[in-house]
Amino acid sequence: MSPLKGVFLGVCRSAGLFRIARLLTRRSLRILCYHGFSSRDEHEFRPQLFMKPSTFRARLAYLRDAGYPVLDLGRALEGLRQGNLPVNPVVITVDDGFRNVRALALGILGEFSFPGTVYVTTYYVERNHPVFRLAVQYMFWKSGKAQADLEKAGLPAEAAALGKASAGPWDIIAYCEKECSEERRVEILRVLGSHLGVDAADLEKAGTLTLMDAGEVAELLGKGVDIQLHTHRHRLPDDKAGLDREIQDNRRVLTALGAKGLDHFCYPSGIWSRPQWPMLAALGVRSATTCEPGFNYPDTPPMGLRRFLDSEAIAQIEFEAELSGFLEIMRKLTGKSARTAALASSGGGNPKTGA
Repeated sequence: MSPLKGVFLGVCRSAGLFRIARLLTRRSLRILCYHGFSSRDEHEFRPQLFMKPSTFRARLAYLRDAGYPVLDLGRALEGLRQGNLPVNPVVITVDDGFRNVRALALGILGEFSFPGTVYVTTYYVERNHPVFRLAVQYMFWKSGKAQADLEKAGLPAEAAALGKASAGPWDIIAYCEKECSEERRVEILRVLGSHLGVDAADLEKAGTLTLMDAGEVAELLGKGVDIQLHTHRHRLPDDKAGLDREIQDNRRVLTALGAKGLDHFCYPSGIWSRPQWPMLAALGVRSATTCEPGFNYPDTPPMGLRRFLDSEAIAQIEFEAELSGFLEIMRKLTGKSARTAALASSGGGNPKTGA
């Protein structure tokens, strides 16, 4: 956030505009979105994706102290449909299912007795090692290098396949995700880490870029945590066969771990289109959350629910401005609320790279 925007929001808050906005938007549902939580330097690596536990705790303390009722997702959506929500309701959602969600975030939610929904993508739940594309990006970031010498790293086959002696992170990611088995990608992470001076074994042991494994997901389900659908491979094709496969594989893994009532869904990478809605409904999905900014109203399509993507990069005053409804009103006044409809008709979204 720019300093000028911070000053502007501070003046608006002091003038009582946040309180007025909260009154005007009191019947709408706010859905918050989080991703990973930082136990080392992940918040420095990707502040839009990883949040410090202290920041998350401060957010929840603000919700409590400011009197925002936090509801579980199912109850909130039913209340939205029936028109009997409490004033200024909030839902907390967490995407992907990183291991530190279990280790850090759920304990903080418990401190405040707040419910939350975790949308879990399951490919890496069955594979207990770091998310490949995130780990590659992290290693380059940590090393400070933009290119890796593939020959010196011990990857001559990859150098030949890419037709270049050195490559950046996205060259390696694109090639390996298309051409390599998961086992080969794990090997490449290890030799690449050695070349870049980043200990891949330590990264794997720390679990900072790893999703919860099957046992950890089962543990959370046993404690009553709301686990919901987020595809198996973190993608949602537009064709029916591909979409069916992603949801069915996701549901198969989670059901085997003890999940029930898997009828809420989160679009991976924020990419979605209206033609997907009837296909999701046919698979028993009752709601789907996007990454589009805004509040939710009784006429908001349940397959196009809006959320606020909170992160370490969001200042506290911006968080308060969003929760109050001030930024929601500003979007409407400037016409930005039309963005959701425009993106839906074009089949676009807000790509989230790296998970």
